[in-house]
Amino acid sequence: MKKDSKKDSAVSPVIGTILLVAITVVLVAIISAVVMGMTGNVGTAHVVGLKVTTDTTDKINVVFTGGDYAKVSAIEVTGGTVTSSTTDPTIDAAKGPTLGTIYVLTLTNNDGLAHEYNIVGTIDGKQEIIWTGTLTVTK
Repeated sequence: MKKDSKKDSAVSPVIGTILLVAITVVLVAIISAVVMGMTGNVGTAHVVGLKVTTDTTDKINVVFTGGDYAKVSAIEVTGGTVTSSTTDPTIDAAKGPTLGTIYVLTLTNNDGLAHEYNIVGTIDGKQEIIWTGTLTVTK
């Protein structure tokens, strides 16, 4: 008896390879579409160089040292027990801060303990955290 070998044969290796490549291409296309769609809302990061220190009475001193400092039109402090802050001298919104000038943020409702504070800068009309750190600002 002659056995029919066509019934026992599987898909040829060439067709199997073509199918694996096609599946891989489709998966890469789907993953790429998802990843590219996720990155659509990512904005430009701004790097601002700051030196932040405290003095002895409810104040945080901020000195701009470089980076995108010229884009900063205002700064304020958040975090800790702060309820408000003022800047002295004020930043010229048209020119930005001056390198090396000490900008003093006065804290209100300060408890004199160590807290994590954020220096928030207004850049291109949006508020961004430009410095985060722990400070002890005495009363």
